[in-house]
Amino acid sequence: MAEHNVPYNGIIYIIPNDELYQKYKNSEAFIDKYGRLIDSKSKRVIKELEHKGDQRPVIQKKVVMVQPPEEHPIRDAAKQAAADVAYNYVHTAVDWTFDIGIPRLWHEHIVPFFHRTKEALTSKELEADAVLAKSKASTNIAVEQSKASTRMTKEEADAEKRKVLYHWLEMLSSLKKLHDAGEMDTNSTLAQLTDPAMLKRVNGFLSENPNLLETDKYIVLHGLLGRDLYKEQQLIPIRAAEITAVAEKYGYDTRNDKTEDNHNG
Repeated sequence: MAEHNVPYNGIIYIIPNDELYQKYKNSEAFIDKYGRLIDSKSKRVIKELEHKGDQRPVIQKKVVMVQPPEEHPIRDAAKQAAADVAYNYVHTAVDWTFDIGIPRLWHEHIVPFFHRTKEALTSKELEADAVLAKSKASTNIAVEQSKASTRMTKEEADAEKRKVLYHWLEMLSSLKKLHDAGEMDTNSTLAQLTDPAMLKRVNGFLSENPNLLETDKYIVLHGLLGRDLYKEQQLIPIRAAEITAVAEKYGYDTRNDKTEDNHNG
């Protein structure tokens, strides 16, 4: 069983016997890059091969010697002078920028621009507020007009006014009812009847619509006051003194009451 020397990738490997060598020759085995004999089918390691010398060529590394630059005193002096001048220019430019340029830019341009922008924004805000206020006022007016025009019809409004008049008339009629029942504590009723705001409202309703009172109610009021309500289709306003006279008519002593003094008709 002879050894066989097999060169592979510049290295001479030793296959120790004829059987393994025949496998290698018949391509049933191959040498991998780690120097092992590998079965071609199963890819299993058959043998770790020994090797002799390395026949790969030796690559000589070329050593480059770097020569130091030659000294040029005049050129070096010129470079240094140029560098000094450039440094001075840069240093001067930096000083001017921070000491003069930026402050001037700030005061002459940035600050005025800021003020102009602020004034413009303030003006726009005021204009917007004015427009919003005007719009809101217009909206409120429209809403109020809409409410006044759509909330109730004239017939519905007349019905509400009649309620006010009939309530007032019922209180006036109650003076007689109190007298007939032997109850003369009419202070509260008389105060409401002669209240200036109440009389103004009653006179206003009767003045704007002579037909507001139904016939039977008109007759009752006519009888209590003892006079016509209208002259030449113009209302003769009802006065507090007349209401007090109705109370006196039924025995109410107005001399002990402050109503007539406070509600002078």
